[in-house]
Amino acid sequence: MRYIIQIHLEHKTDVIRDIEIPAEKSLKDLHDIIIDSLRLEKNEMASFYKTNEEFELLYEIPLFKIDDKDSSMLDMNEITIASVLSKTSRQLIYVYDFMKMWRFLVSYSKETDNKSKTIEVIKSIGNMPEEAPNIIFESDKEFEEEADKLDDYPY
Repeated sequence: MRYIIQIHLEHKTDVIRDIEIPAEKSLKDLHDIIIDSLRLEKNEMASFYKTNEEFELLYEIPLFKIDDKDSSMLDMNEITIASVLSKTSRQLIYVYDFMKMWRFLVSYSKETDNKSKTIEVIKSIGNMPEEAPNIIFESDKEFEEEADKLDDYPY
């Protein structure tokens, strides 16, 4: 079984790749084809993030484990595409280069009956922009209120 997965850059210009890939391939294989198809540097850190319908990040799937002692965290090589993307679990966030924070929506599109074992880019729209988008992170109001209470304590 093969999946068609769409990669869409979070940016004002459209940068889209549709990738046909065997469902049993690892997220590392998907990472590699994303890097190649967008002509990105291979030496940057990256992670996939499982999300809910509101795109809240639930858990990270890093390129590789940073802490060997934490056996609960799996890296991209240890997780198949089929285990995180399907008809019922349709999206991931992919973050490339943690300094620039390139963010991509990774979406399950459909299954195909193609038996090929190769990984192919079947549609390509746009090129990577020169500048990464300026992402503004919103703070949690509850956290801010708790932090304000700390100001009342002498140091």
